Amino acid sequence: MTTSKPPRPPRVKKRASAPATSAAEPGTADTSGGMTVDDLAQRTGVSVRNIRAYQTAGLLPPPALQGRLGLYSHRHLSRLELIRELRQMGFGLEAISDMLDHVPKGAGAQYSLIAQMFSNGFFQVEQPESRTLQELTAHWGESATQAQLTRLLESGLYRRVGGDEQTDASQVRFEMLSPSLWNIGKEMAALNIPLDTVLDMQDSLIRHTRAIARGYVDQFILAMVREITASSQDGAALTDEQGNPTLPPSLLRTVRGVIERLRPLAIGSVSAAFPVVLQQEFERDVLDRIQTHLQQQGDRPPKGDVD
Repeated sequence: MTTSKPPRPPRVKKRASAPATSAAEPGTADTSGGMTVDDLAQRTGVSVRNIRAYQTAGLLPPPALQGRLGLYSHRHLSRLELIRELRQMGFGLEAISDMLDHVPKGAGAQYSLIAQMFSNGFFQVEQPESRTLQELTAHWGESATQAQLTRLLESGLYRRVGGDEQTDASQVRFEMLSPSLWNIGKEMAALNIPLDTVLDMQDSLIRHTRAIARGYVDQFILAMVREITASSQDGAALTDEQGNPTLPPSLLRTVRGVIERLRPLAIGSVSAAFPVVLQQEFERDVLDRIQTHLQQQGDRPPKGDVD
């Protein structure tokens, strides 16, 4: 007699457990709160190596950490795009760091950066030279008074190097922002033109050229920057994450290109106009004035004569 085996229970298929994700593995962790360094590199075209270098240099803030994974925000993206554009314009890391340090946070930060881009001698055509106060005034001899020295140094053509306001001026050096103007002063001293006269001419020159420069800044540079930014936005104002007005970093290159083209035009227009105006002023009444002066001299009695 045989006994039958009881039927086997049906097999229950075990569900495969979901593989565990590691926060240290990009592409598997939840990165909804930001971008990985690889994502940031892909979106900006900046290599991971350079991103790390910018962080080391202090140009780029460190990422937020999710476990061991660093995540970058829109703020990092905007800053990296800005650094990329400045690098493509030829700025070094030290210069970029200095510019970014002087840009205020919040509204107008990108606009302030435009001003920083054109600081540090962008419009100057001469290399400053350093002199002591004695060297600056040697051609005037002992005749220069303290009041005249103060006028000379406060003209805006000289910049103190080292020391503070309490340090005696004779103990520090000064940068001549225009060595050519200083050499012109030496030639005037050789012609025995009084120092007060030279200082009066210098003050008048600075006052009038400053007015011309202000006109160029207001009517050309600022106006063109406003036009460029307005046309690039197509009527829609761009804002950052905090709602502050901002500019796309790529626009900075356009603005710089326009101002670089305006620079020689502004400087050249003054150089071209002055000789024409000088000739006109000479021809206007100088001959009559010389004749009048000579006549007045002839009417004076010779020295030593007694009425």
